[in-house]
Amino acid sequence: MKFKYLLPILLFFTITTQATSRPLAVQNFKFKKELKFTGNLSPNGVVKLMLDEDIYRHSFYGDLRLTYNGEIIPYFIQNAEEISKNTEKVKPELLFSKKDDLEIYVLELPKLPEGLNYTKLSVSSSYDYETSITLKLGDNPDQFVESKTVFLYKYGSQTSGEIDLGYTKHRFVRLEAEPGSDLKFPSAFRAKQTKNLYYEKTHTVADPVLAEDHCQFLFPNESKSAFQILKLQFAEENWERMVTVRGKINKKEWETVFDGTVTHKKSEGVYTEIPLSKTITSEFEIQIYDGENETLHLTNVISVQPLEEIYFFANAEGSKEGYALYYGNPYQWPASFDPFSYPSSEATKTNEVKLGTLLMESENPDFSFSVLYPPISGYLATGFFYLGVLALLFLLFSILKSKRAVLTETES
Repeated sequence: MKFKYLLPILLFFTITTQATSRPLAVQNFKFKKELKFTGNLSPNGVVKLMLDEDIYRHSFYGDLRLTYNGEIIPYFIQNAEEISKNTEKVKPELLFSKKDDLEIYVLELPKLPEGLNYTKLSVSSSYDYETSITLKLGDNPDQFVESKTVFLYKYGSQTSGEIDLGYTKHRFVRLEAEPGSDLKFPSAFRAKQTKNLYYEKTHTVADPVLAEDHCQFLFPNESKSAFQILKLQFAEENWERMVTVRGKINKKEWETVFDGTVTHKKSEGVYTEIPLSKTITSEFEIQIYDGENETLHLTNVISVQPLEEIYFFANAEGSKEGYALYYGNPYQWPASFDPFSYPSSEATKTNEVKLGTLLMESENPDFSFSVLYPPISGYLATGFFYLGVLALLFLLFSILKSKRAVLTETES
């Protein structure tokens, strides 16, 4: 077969393989975790999976691949939140209503106790309707500072029924609806603000290594605890310094994950938080540049890792067996899924969400890099490149040698 026909055939097989391939090449991932579930799974139901410290220690974040019987499951990931289960229901007071060319309603919500926020406003009507509503929020009826548009409807027993207020402290609500809606507002709901979840680890502060213009604190992080934020506490209450944080990549090299000026005031609390540019799971160091100032006294260091959770759809059979999470491939491209292939943010907030748990980490027995994927494919491409260069040089040398031979024969 001639070479000119070989290349199109190879390209055809490459393209069709990529287009139809759904199974995961599990041999490219060094680690895996099996999943277990609380209760029964609903077919195509929403499942939540909390990531653990092993993931941050051994994954490269973009390499997380969730599978069911070897096939990839689309997912989306977000910071885990602690949602308050104690929701209070209160009755709004209707201050004003007008039902002419435009229906206008102004409501006053009861005063908020400390720590609570308004979350939702329920809406009802005696008739079927659909309307676009302009919602405005404010601290008093003279000035509304927040505004958004929502769509509400009632089609028989099907109704949207609620307006999301988004954890607001504003107590006055103005609604502008299309005529004929004839809306009622029987209740409003309030709850504690959701907050992100974290796990923290305190590190022992050893004596610093002093240099001419800075001091260096070393932390072995022997447990390889993963973190994205550092909380620092100093004996001094008010200060401003240049701070550099570096994490160890291997036995010799360091990578800078923070470098900038940090300012702390007594009124800001005990700790100073430093966000890092990437997750650290290794030995790290903190360098504080004092310049001509007195050396600061670092008394406490806490590493912080925001907890994250994955949401996905269960299989069509509702089976609980066959799920696994693979990770541990620094060359894997980041996951990219069609947004319609995983649960929406609204679907994740229902009571129907099932909880998945990661079991113990194990090394993938099938692990071995494939020639079709990095790094082997990169090495092969580099090798072929240099072979091509050598072939061209050999061809050029042969041409020059033959020309020299022709010139020698001509001269003789």
